[in-house]
Amino acid sequence: MQGKNDTLADKVLLSNAIFNGLENEASPGFIALRGECIAAVGRPEEAQAWIGAGTVVCDLGDAFIMPGVHDNHVFFTGYMSMHRGVDLTHAASIEEAVNFMLQAANNLPLGKDVTAYGWSEEGWGKLPEQSLLDELFPDRAVIAINLNKSYCWMNRLAQEKYQFLPDQCSAEARALLLQAMMQDHSLVKQEFMEFCRILAARGVTSIKDIGFDRHSELLPILEELKETGELPLRFHFSLEPVVESLDIATGMKYKALYNGDLIRFQGYKLMLDGVVADHTGDMLEPYADMPGVTTLRTVDYKKIEASVLEADSQGIKCCLTAEGDAAIRQAVSMIEKCREQQGNNLIRHSISDLEYPHPDDLIRMGENEIFAEVYAQILLLNPTYEEAYMPVVVGKGNENRFYNYKSMLEANVPITIGTDLPLFITSVPDSLYSASHRLFPDGSPAGGWYPDRGMPPSEVLKAWTINGAKHCYMEEVTGTLEAGKYADIAVFDRDLLNASAGDIRDAQVILTIMGGKVTYNHSWNEG
Repeated sequence: MQGKNDTLADKVLLSNAIFNGLENEASPGFIALRGECIAAVGRPEEAQAWIGAGTVVCDLGDAFIMPGVHDNHVFFTGYMSMHRGVDLTHAASIEEAVNFMLQAANNLPLGKDVTAYGWSEEGWGKLPEQSLLDELFPDRAVIAINLNKSYCWMNRLAQEKYQFLPDQCSAEARALLLQAMMQDHSLVKQEFMEFCRILAARGVTSIKDIGFDRHSELLPILEELKETGELPLRFHFSLEPVVESLDIATGMKYKALYNGDLIRFQGYKLMLDGVVADHTGDMLEPYADMPGVTTLRTVDYKKIEASVLEADSQGIKCCLTAEGDAAIRQAVSMIEKCREQQGNNLIRHSISDLEYPHPDDLIRMGENEIFAEVYAQILLLNPTYEEAYMPVVVGKGNENRFYNYKSMLEANVPITIGTDLPLFITSVPDSLYSASHRLFPDGSPAGGWYPDRGMPPSEVLKAWTINGAKHCYMEEVTGTLEAGKYADIAVFDRDLLNASAGDIRDAQVILTIMGGKVTYNHSWNEG
């Protein structure tokens, strides 16, 4: 490999462990970067040909280099709403929390909402009362969401204004509130950049964000950042109809407008069932702890199917969110019908969540080239195996059907990984701990929870990288470390493929590069 003065690299990364995303192992080598792309990848002894007087050489030793991380399922607006306003994380009592919110109100214009976040019923010993907020804030809406996003402490004005109840505060239920919060262009831009910085520190170079209805408040900010060269990650987005009905006309407009490598429209997200843990997931068999009940929430499958078929007919893909095996079966059938009626296998539809799939439907997913969007950190929602809900709701004999990644791989289902952020913050190490080692936060159970159903570490990394790129129609330009592709790169401080279960969660990102630009460097935070 020869290098000339006009073909020398701007930067050369050297490492004993480069995972290129094409193979299952990491090997010693170098990556040469020029401009926004990778100029060359090769063996260590070939690196010198790319190095000149102006080349920045980074000898990373045993650090682990991999393609940049793509989180295939995030909600920026959800993250924003969990960090907007008064931080009640350290409020020791209801009285202290009220004082914090009163102080904040004194610095706000008359009538402006007070928002807060982070309080805990466990910390206070009881739920706070609405009447207290009604009395102290008679002229402005007050909304304080708790730490685990399950309850909003609100006054009457807030409930009337935003049309949701304290114990029914999912992101979808809070859609009107989120829409109002997105109106402050300057603040939203600031919050989005902070969001990007947090993700860059975790190796993220690309996301697929879910926006409600038209996502019209965020898109101008993204265009602004793109024009000024400040957009620090590749932003793919899908629309979830919540306040409005599915709008094909807007989808067609966005498909034409947003089709670049920095901002790209990725279709629609459509909710099918609810959550298996609270019995709103739609099941083929009754819940073990609720005899005779297969779901507490009915689903209008015909209406959803009509939307999917209409979107597919216009070449727009859909992500169908389904948890229970009955809902997953319906989702597969809808996409199967798209294949039969349109005969178009190029539209990369997906199913997200996929908590409790039936093995037969995983085979059908593979046959129909349906992408899976899984939350590989999901076991970490349960403090211990003993406290996990899976055997309770389906019985001990069926719990091994939850998060059955091995059967997905055997059925040739292309697996991508998301976080449903803010459900989780993106963490490749945590996903390896949960999806490969199959352990709960306390390290239980010994030997892992049905370890034969997990993903090998190399497949977890591919799900975070090349598979996400494929789902977003970006595999020709990113997702692997190859010459000619964008220099989208994440560097960790240890070998992710061979780290022990006890060591993997301590792994840290030390460098993130998107399009040749450093978006995170661990040394920035040193000292």
